[in-house]
Amino acid sequence: MPEQEPLSPNGRKRSEVHYISIPLNRGSAFSPDDSVSQFQSDGFMTRRQSILDHPVGSFKGVNSLSRFATSLRRANSFRNIELNADNERSFFKESNDETYDPDTLAPALDGRRLSVTLNNAGRPRITNLANNDRVSTASMAIHDDDYGSIQNSTIGDSGSILRPTASLTEMMSGGAGRRFTNNDMDSIVVKRVEGVDGKVVTLLAGQSTAPQTIFNSINVLIGIGLLALPLGLKYAGWVIGLTMLAIFALATFCTAELLSRCLDTDPTLISYADLGYAAFGTKGRALISALFTLDLLGSGVSLVILFGDSLNALFPQYSTTFFKIVSFFIVTPPVFIPLSVLSNISLLGILSTTGTVLVICCCGLYKSSSPGSLVNPMETSMWPIDLKHLCLSIGLLSACWGGHAVFPNLKTDMRHPDKFKDCLKTTYKITSVTDIGTAVIGFLMFGNLVKDEITKNVLLTEGYPKFVYGLISALMTIIPIAKTPLNARPIVSVLDVLMNVQHIDEAASAIKRRAAKGLQVFNRIFINVVFVLIAINFPEFDKIIAFLGAGLCFTICLILPCWFYLRLCKTTIKPWERVACHVTICISVVLSTLGVGAAIIS
Repeated sequence: MPEQEPLSPNGRKRSEVHYISIPLNRGSAFSPDDSVSQFQSDGFMTRRQSILDHPVGSFKGVNSLSRFATSLRRANSFRNIELNADNERSFFKESNDETYDPDTLAPALDGRRLSVTLNNAGRPRITNLANNDRVSTASMAIHDDDYGSIQNSTIGDSGSILRPTASLTEMMSGGAGRRFTNNDMDSIVVKRVEGVDGKVVTLLAGQSTAPQTIFNSINVLIGIGLLALPLGLKYAGWVIGLTMLAIFALATFCTAELLSRCLDTDPTLISYADLGYAAFGTKGRALISALFTLDLLGSGVSLVILFGDSLNALFPQYSTTFFKIVSFFIVTPPVFIPLSVLSNISLLGILSTTGTVLVICCCGLYKSSSPGSLVNPMETSMWPIDLKHLCLSIGLLSACWGGHAVFPNLKTDMRHPDKFKDCLKTTYKITSVTDIGTAVIGFLMFGNLVKDEITKNVLLTEGYPKFVYGLISALMTIIPIAKTPLNARPIVSVLDVLMNVQHIDEAASAIKRRAAKGLQVFNRIFINVVFVLIAINFPEFDKIIAFLGAGLCFTICLILPCWFYLRLCKTTIKPWERVACHVTICISVVLSTLGVGAAIIS
């Protein structure tokens, strides 16, 4: 049944969206039916159930631990850099056919073509399926995807995604094969979008539930930038510092919603880069690719610095440079690990970050004497130290709100994209409490003695239980190991494409294959060498974070979303929204300039 987008101001339809459901059997072995085997070989691989598929408390059905892991893997795959600035849409071939990763069912730059997979599987063409409004009047199952409940209905005017209760074998062979139960079925939903101009685009519908999207969003927002928040509060003082934190949280929440509205103008838009192209053409996509590269590079460098500083505080007899070199040998091997494994490892990153915050809070409550105590706080300042430090605090206090580069992908990956705003509200509530709480606790514990990383203060302060020092060092070591390979992968992919070794032709000679594999290995090692060399030459963690916050966070999270909204929603934008966007852009440019300047001068 087609789902029509809202009417444009002139009364014309924007587009029509048709959903087609393909149920897959998760629990049984592969069917011997040739058509099913062909379909599976072309990409939609069913699998036997694992222990993670079994219900555990609230983690059941579409919210099982296995589905959370798959959703996280897709979210990690969304970080990419588009080299071809002329592409109208990311993850598409010939502008109307999506390419996807058969393992994660997520959009992929070098994935398989969706239409080829479906047509090779023996299914009728998507066009014929979507145009047939009278597919069946039989009973259909409508899933409440976030909670796994099912209710019976018939095809009608409902805007829900309809999922037939027929097996894949039945859909392929016209009824042959047994009928799977709803609990055994894993529906893959294909979305066919027909624009006003009649152009048809085929793509996979979203798969993540609201809880999974919230988890992925929190994983994006809560990073190592929060370790520098107490220093930012020290530079700005209580009054201006807390005010800036609150304003940055509110402003980035609003601009995240603006990105969501921009996506609603065209159901085929998937990524942040797609919005850049829709608003500014090839120059917009090229600019965003450059910004993403700098962001990933800066994140990788800051992780290496964090690794070196944390171990140096525990073992001062060895220099930070020594530990940064050691980090190269630790973070390089994981770059060769498949994304499916890296995604599971990356989960340790957010667990280590949140674990560190909890440990610091417990340390503050445990110690009764200052410095390092919440029971007897250190002396703090209400106002900024001076103008230079106030400008430096801009980047430090804004760096932790930068998740907008991935937010568009997270929305398009949702089963119910209309719930994205509610997901954002929950995400920002949790993130705000964590970030502001870390800033306040760290500043109270160490006052004007706070260092660029709050963990460094804890490691250098006596009076805590002995195991705390080893625990924090271990947590700070895990974070770079978990996150650095994911930051390196998109840049490595760019180098592979530039050297034309992203795909190795098995038909080529043995010498050429070995040379291509050698270049792939070189690229992965080279990127980590770059991370370490920059970290050695620019060793100050707070300056790197300040630059990322003032230079990139303001651009990606505030300036560009407002600009996208002004361009893509110009026919529906309200006058006060237009004024608010222009004011936000102007203020952001000024603050960004001051913050970057302070980071460079310092």
